[in-house]
Amino acid sequence: MKKIIFAENFTTLEKSHFYSSLSFLTYRIFSISKWKYKLKLENKFLDYFWAYDKKIVSFYNARTAIFQLLNNLWFKSKDEVIINSYNCISVVNSIIQSWLTPIYVEIDKENLWLDVDDLIKKIWPRTKAIIVQHTFWKPSNIKKIVNIAKENNILLIEDCAHSLWSKIYDKKLWLFWDFAIFSTWRDKVISGVNWGFLLINNEKYFKLKNKIEKKLKKLNIKILLQNHLYNVLSFVWIKTYNFCSIWKTIIFLSKKFHLFNQVLDENEKKCENDKLYYSLPDSLAYIALDQLNKLFFIQKHRKSISIYYNENIDNKMFNILFKEQKQEDLNYFRYPILFKNAIDLESFYNYFKDKWIIFWTSWTWSNIAPKTSNLEKSKYKWDCKLAEDLSKNIIFLPNSTNVSIKDAEKIVKLINNYNV
Repeated sequence: MKKIIFAENFTTLEKSHFYSSLSFLTYRIFSISKWKYKLKLENKFLDYFWAYDKKIVSFYNARTAIFQLLNNLWFKSKDEVIINSYNCISVVNSIIQSWLTPIYVEIDKENLWLDVDDLIKKIWPRTKAIIVQHTFWKPSNIKKIVNIAKENNILLIEDCAHSLWSKIYDKKLWLFWDFAIFSTWRDKVISGVNWGFLLINNEKYFKLKNKIEKKLKKLNIKILLQNHLYNVLSFVWIKTYNFCSIWKTIIFLSKKFHLFNQVLDENEKKCENDKLYYSLPDSLAYIALDQLNKLFFIQKHRKSISIYYNENIDNKMFNILFKEQKQEDLNYFRYPILFKNAIDLESFYNYFKDKWIIFWTSWTWSNIAPKTSNLEKSKYKWDCKLAEDLSKNIIFLPNSTNVSIKDAEKIVKLINNYNV
């Protein structure tokens, strides 16, 4: 059968997680909590990254981590939180649901990090926090931002959703200031289908751990089952994509009966999702723990595919972002390429789609991803032109664990022979 190649990272779509989730769809879902996998996962993370002196709090997802952190600090309604203008609506929603105001800062086009000059212009007395996003594994200009935060007495929160494993200045990202937020959502560096967590670096705030955990609720059983159904049905969907239209039946039934939850629901796209209070269930912690144990392999594979692209792609109609970045300290979570215009990008995307190669476009066509987000409700003011233009011209090549070197060779050959 003809193989379809996805740029999505789908890290949980493997046999072991298929069988685990299948078993969790039985009575086992009610007994696994006895084994305390959430605690084991948290200890494993702290152990894995030599972070024994930090505090960790686990949530159902990272947006809940951001919301709970902001809600348990001393901020007042209408205080401001500065964020990258090339971002995800889930971050924005968490800020707005905290009765705070997101302030968008322009990006540096080459690095996708916060533009320092624009950042300084947008700081004033209501500015209480900066969320520094290390976009697609590329470390932000963190030292400059740390100095700015210190000078202005502003809290700094590192958004490490894309940057698990990445380092800068021989120091792991997330160790530069007070807090760090991580995500192991279904399409992140590793995946527990869902898992978000807060790392508290500053001893001054260690008491927040107990304060936050007391407010969290157990995940609704329906939502929990939907997460495991995602693992089961998506695995079958990928394996049967071109066989008797089984995948179409799975998609139809999933949508009709809401068999698994969406990455972003319509309420979140309108910044109206207030269901941000769930803790991480043990059955999802079990899957995330298995993924954490495979982190080195996942990172090594993604890096090898990305370096192969770097060394062999020879098509001048687009630029490869981050190509010259120091290689040994990064996780290569995504492989972004940038076109000169949206027309060329769309032609490129459609050509490869016809070849059964699907590029990642979740952060394409809108600087507040996804493109169906309600920008009016997000309080975005259309004042970050570089971020707006870049989002229309960026796309991502496949480099996940589901992509083999043979697949990469096929993609490179097609790219080098492609012209408009």
